Amino acid sequence: MVLVTRPEPGLSATMAEVRALGWEAVACPMLDITTFEPVAPGEFRAVLVTSANALPALRDWPRDRLVVAVGARTAARARKAGFMNVEAADGDALALAAFCRARGVVGADVLLASGEGYGVEMARDLGVQRIEVYAASMCVSLPETARDALRNRRVEAVLLYSGKTADAFRGALGAEDVTALSAVRALCLSEAIAARLNPKEWRAVMWPDPLEQLGPVV
Repeated sequence: MVLVTRPEPGLSATMAEVRALGWEAVACPMLDITTFEPVAPGEFRAVLVTSANALPALRDWPRDRLVVAVGARTAARARKAGFMNVEAADGDALALAAFCRARGVVGADVLLASGEGYGVEMARDLGVQRIEVYAASMCVSLPETARDALRNRRVEAVLLYSGKTADAFRGALGAEDVTALSAVRALCLSEAIAARLNPKEWRAVMWPDPLEQLGPVV
C-alpha cells in the first residue's frame, strides 16, 4: 500500500498514478484547504504560484497572463485551468525564486499568490506583491484506513509533497505508528521536505519526484 498525503486538488490524480504503477493507493490527506475569495488581475504582468491550491483564486484572470508555477505538476494544473502562458520552476520555493530572478520576473508588477503565512521572504527578495489566497491547516490524526495499514505493516511508502504535510503526518503518529515507519519509504518532492524528517525513523528517505522513486510493483 502507498499512503498519499496531499489534499485535493492533486490527491485523486496522484492516487490514480499510484494505481497505474500497480500499487494500492490509500487516501491520507494531512491538510485541510480553505480557499479565499478570487483575486482581481489588475495590471500585474505575471503571477507566481507556489501551489495548485492557489489556482482557484485566479479564475477571473486573463488566460494569456504569464503564470510561473513552482513545479511541473502545478504548471500542468494551470494549463488545465486554461492558462496558455505557463512556465515551471524545478519544484520548490527556492527554485521558483531562482527561476524568477534569472528571467526578470521580479518587481511590483508581479503578484505572488500564496498560502496563508507562506512566501513572505520570497516576495521581499523578489520585490513582488503578495496576497494570501488559501489557508492550509494540519490534520491531527490519520484516517483509520491509513493508520490500520501502517500498524499492520502493509505500507510500502508514504508520498510527501510539502513540508507542512510532512510535519502534519509525523505529528499525527503515535508511538506504535512511529515504530512501523522502519519498514516504510518516505518519498518526498524535494530535499527540503526530506530534511524535515528523521531518517533514522524510516526505512529510506528519498527525493525528488515521489512517483519516480516509488516505481512500478515488481
